[in-house]
Amino acid sequence: MKEIVKKPNQIFLGYQPKKNNDEEEITQIKKEEKWGEDYYFKILNRERYILLYSPIEDESADILVTKIKAMNYLDNKRKITIEINSPGGDISAGFTIINAIEQSEAPIHTICSGEACSMAALIFITAKKRKMYHNSYIMFHPLQEGQCDYLQYIKDRVKFLTQLEKTMSGLCKKYTKLTSLDMHKMNAGELWLTAQEALQKKVCDEII
Repeated sequence: MKEIVKKPNQIFLGYQPKKNNDEEEITQIKKEEKWGEDYYFKILNRERYILLYSPIEDESADILVTKIKAMNYLDNKRKITIEINSPGGDISAGFTIINAIEQSEAPIHTICSGEACSMAALIFITAKKRKMYHNSYIMFHPLQEGQCDYLQYIKDRVKFLTQLEKTMSGLCKKYTKLTSLDMHKMNAGELWLTAQEALQKKVCDEII
């Protein structure tokens, strides 16, 4: 009987005869090699699809910004998609992501698949096209900061943080149609929006 020659990474389904032709056996597929976790991330990278499913911090920002810049280097015309389900996080880490999105020559689309809260909400709205699942939601609120230091140091930092909050509000004015009442709510408490409400206020462009 003709011998079956395995090719690299070839998957055999069903039965494969033994060389001695005594019996048939099921070819064992090494799932850890072909279907391991890295395999699926490689598919997403190839399709230029990035998942932001964690708090916004230096490590997650580093990974996301690196992917955006690398994908631009490979092809600055083909779109990049960022799917978001994040509670928010660090302001400086968030701004590095926002800067990368704004500077990207390749169009970047965002999808909110669960929640996009706090800094994640600002990242979400910065994209060229924004989509939300029908049961997802978004939340804006003022920045949070704790201080324990000499009084003058705290005063200096409060002055800077006040300016930083204006910068964050400026992003909302630039990329959405939030009303003055919405902006007041956002700066004085928490502004929660369903996908339907976000669409009405131009926080997103489409519900999926």
